[in-house]
Amino acid sequence: MDNSVLIALIGAGSSGLVAITALLLNYRGFASIDSRFSSLENRFSAFESSVNNRFSSLDRRLDMLQSDMKDLNKTMTALEIDVAILKDKAGI
Repeated sequence: MDNSVLIALIGAGSSGLVAITALLLNYRGFASIDSRFSSLENRFSAFESSVNNRFSSLDRRLDMLQSDMKDLNKTMTALEIDVAILKDKAGI
């Protein structure tokens, strides 16, 4: 083999080796990015579930508060009627 042929083969082989190495590293990089996105999606899903649970709890509390306010309104109305009756009897 001539030196120039040997140099050409080494040059082509090293270029191919560099290309294959770059592809492998690039693939590993994309696999790493994909795993990070999957991790973020899992975290977001857990966060979303937590927020939904909190809003459900808040919604139940607001429903209870609304029910209590309705009961209070009924009681206050009955009390006002009783006071009005007592005022009429007392002549005030």
